[in-house]
Amino acid sequence: MQLKDNQADDKAAGEREDGTAIKPAFRLDRWVPYRMFLVASSTAELLASYYGPRYGLSQASWRILAIAGGRPGLSSKEICHAGALDQFAVSRGIAQLVSLGFARRNAGAGDRRFSAVELTPEGYKVLDEIVSIGQAMEARILESLSERERETLHAMLDRIEDACAGAVARGWQAVVADGKAGG
Repeated sequence: MQLKDNQADDKAAGEREDGTAIKPAFRLDRWVPYRMFLVASSTAELLASYYGPRYGLSQASWRILAIAGGRPGLSSKEICHAGALDQFAVSRGIAQLVSLGFARRNAGAGDRRFSAVELTPEGYKVLDEIVSIGQAMEARILESLSERERETLHAMLDRIEDACAGAVARGWQAVVADGKAGG
């Protein structure tokens, strides 16, 4: 009798009465993009709890500050691309950084419509403060891994980023078609 019950359980878990397969339930807590999002979101919240009250910065402004600090002279369009931000958020963020005295816009020599964003000395000071907290958070996250595991993680993240960029470049339709062809 036990064998029959196990076979019935297997059939119930694997296929419907009409013989079509039952897909296992989607587990958001095991979905890699979501898990990566949770780590990024928690880190962003921690940083925002510092720079928001202390400097009045939005998350977009912080991202722009970090991008402009590492790559001075980018245009707002280049910042959009580098920070995965829309043009409206970038325009508002740059305006906020300029009004706080953390950045300045420099008009392009050949095109007055183009402006390059650069941090002021005060902007670099603020950036250094926030980065030190971000680096402490990263150290806390990575302290449970060995040096070899950290190197492996970075190599894996490089491959994941490349695969993601490739999928995004091809579009959701191609991703769905790939999934149907593969399984």
